[in-house]
Amino acid sequence: MPEPEALRVETLSRQFGGVAAIDAVDLAVRAGETLGIIGPNGAGKSTFINLISGALAPSRGRILLFGEDVTGLATEARTRRGIGRTHQIPRPFARMSVRENLLLAARHARAAHERRADREHCDAILTRTGLADVADWPAGRLPLLRRKRLELARALALRPRLLLLDEIGAGLVEAETRALIELIRSLRTEVGAIVLIEHVMDVITACCERTAVLSSGRLLTVGPTREVLADPEVAAVYLGTGEREPAPGAAPAPQGGRQSSVTPAPLLEVRGASVSYGGVRALRGVDLVVGEGEVVALLGANGAGKTTLARAISGAVPLAAGSIRFAGARIAGLAPELVTARGIGHCMEGRRIFASLSVEENLLVALPPEARARAAGRLEAVYAMFPALRDHRGKSGTAMSGGQQQMLAIGRALMPAPRLLILDEVSLGLAPIAVEQLYESLRRVRATGVAMLIVEQNIHRGLQLADRACVLAHGELRLAGRPQDIRASPELRALYVGEDAAATAPP
Repeated sequence: MPEPEALRVETLSRQFGGVAAIDAVDLAVRAGETLGIIGPNGAGKSTFINLISGALAPSRGRILLFGEDVTGLATEARTRRGIGRTHQIPRPFARMSVRENLLLAARHARAAHERRADREHCDAILTRTGLADVADWPAGRLPLLRRKRLELARALALRPRLLLLDEIGAGLVEAETRALIELIRSLRTEVGAIVLIEHVMDVITACCERTAVLSSGRLLTVGPTREVLADPEVAAVYLGTGEREPAPGAAPAPQGGRQSSVTPAPLLEVRGASVSYGGVRALRGVDLVVGEGEVVALLGANGAGKTTLARAISGAVPLAAGSIRFAGARIAGLAPELVTARGIGHCMEGRRIFASLSVEENLLVALPPEARARAAGRLEAVYAMFPALRDHRGKSGTAMSGGQQQMLAIGRALMPAPRLLILDEVSLGLAPIAVEQLYESLRRVRATGVAMLIVEQNIHRGLQLADRACVLAHGELRLAGRPQDIRASPELRALYVGEDAAATAPP
């Protein structure tokens, strides 16, 4: 007899505009198993879990839960059929107590005539998840680590047959990760099946019999976890080593950086930077230097701390410890607009184009009132670096392609003429040809003498322009050096796909 299935998706697809976030995925989850789903940032993992839970409707395809077609059911109906999930960002009812959050979930999962006293059930879950001592606290008082435990507890209160865990290990310290692993393992006999979307490879290797890999919305492979993590093609997806080289005529430096042996004067100096979110230490004593006119790649897997470091430099998040100096002056603690005025531009992940403004208006909005006198000169400078923007200057900022919108976001960050430009995951979600065009534009930016800190998950792309590179893992600086040395490091693959932990995966 065929093995029973808890979940099956057939040609599951979801498009946003012209972008296929999930593209014709066929996948089955066996009853009783914990299936891991991994993939680089932007691979479609969260879209996939949103489709299963009912938060998003598929563009096409079917979703079968224990043999029942639930494709057309709303989230509430799927919950009552036995789907429970967690979210990346915990979303408790802040004014309700921790116990009341669980009771509400437990009662919501069943029809009114089926509801019984749930307090005993919920109290058992609170004990199991380490929340019994704060059961009567308002959920809004919990630090982040305990909010994540509450997120899992609320999902368990639904009495799920299929449990969807969306990056529940993100931000946990080592002891918390070990406790989470033990908790997930203990659920195997109580939950019909678990789908574990995660970038913390220790959790994947310790909990998942099989693992599926998503890349650009497609299912790359699925199989025993040990075999999947040892697959060179999986490593290539994470490291970006399977991509084409730059287009002819691009003329990048052969090893990713300049050929001069002269060390540039320090422009940005980060020393011992630590950042905490609630009880989570997102950065731990990180040092980073960017010289005048230098390009430094800041690399690491999803959740490594790259964006947190970028935001700390630009003033968006405060330091818990350490210092940041720019052009010799302390800038840690300054408001973001004051950091910008000192000469740091930050192109954040997500583009954030103003749909109601034209391309040129999107650029001009980045200039403070006192700088409007030089607006014409700055526009010409940006148009020289991004000629496509000149051609669309009168059109809506969102009427262009994704690659052109990313160029607009970078151009906007360049309008105040910064000495340092921080670029956070600017290639995310773009087609390979659009990424090549974008990086060709960044070569023109580099030629103007602007220093750049390129935050990238993709190793290949991040090292293309870099003079030096740094690799973060779990909020710590793990590798630093020349691009060719980073590429050759035997530690690199383990930092991305957890190769060292593969031997601990369930057989």
